[in-house]
Amino acid sequence: MAELLVAPRTSWRIFLDAPRTADQQMAADVALAMQAQPVVRFFRWQPPAVSLGWKQSPPAWIQALASECVVERPTGGALAVHGSDVSVAIVVPRTSATSLHALLKAACGSALALCRSFGVPAQPLWESTARAALTYCLAEESPYAVCVGDRKVAGFAARRYTKSCLIQGSLLVQEIPSALREVMPASIAQQYDQRAVPLTEAADAELSEAVVIERWVASWATWWEQSDDAV
Repeated sequence: MAELLVAPRTSWRIFLDAPRTADQQMAADVALAMQAQPVVRFFRWQPPAVSLGWKQSPPAWIQALASECVVERPTGGALAVHGSDVSVAIVVPRTSATSLHALLKAACGSALALCRSFGVPAQPLWESTARAALTYCLAEESPYAVCVGDRKVAGFAARRYTKSCLIQGSLLVQEIPSALREVMPASIAQQYDQRAVPLTEAADAELSEAVVIERWVASWATWWEQSDDAV
């Protein structure tokens, strides 16, 4: 039996939301998940922030950040850095046949097609061989990621609600914001430099978050439906 995503030619509600603080952005995602309608929300973070995976223990250094710059996501995964990325929240109504694995693959497939549209030879990573719990999303190997070589440009995580599934993702467009890098231990900043790659670097082009969002929004439905073929 084929894994069910959403019905063919689903009428997606696709929109770009305003930049907001970290807790406001996560509250918006939870509210959409409660509505349980097919929706895709693209957004940015203001000010730059870090989000922790659900029930993740925070590393000590983030205590140097203001409280409005730290938030816990409703989905799993590890710490993600925001402020120079494009974030996306995807809500799909849940049925008995809904496959979280298929949803995450489709989300990755969309980000993969986006990267390739800018000439980046990106590849998906569906599974991880890592044994230990993750701390940093883009700086460590994890499943449901988009990579350029052995460096990650995007990552996704998910959560099942009673009536919906919520997928959250982040695609790094520019270098990590200086406001975050300045409080990171040097070893962590070096880990990001070695294991994460901004889309601008991978594409060797000056790309803004606005340009990336515009292309992702314009092709969302097509890339979602073709995700299995794209990979």
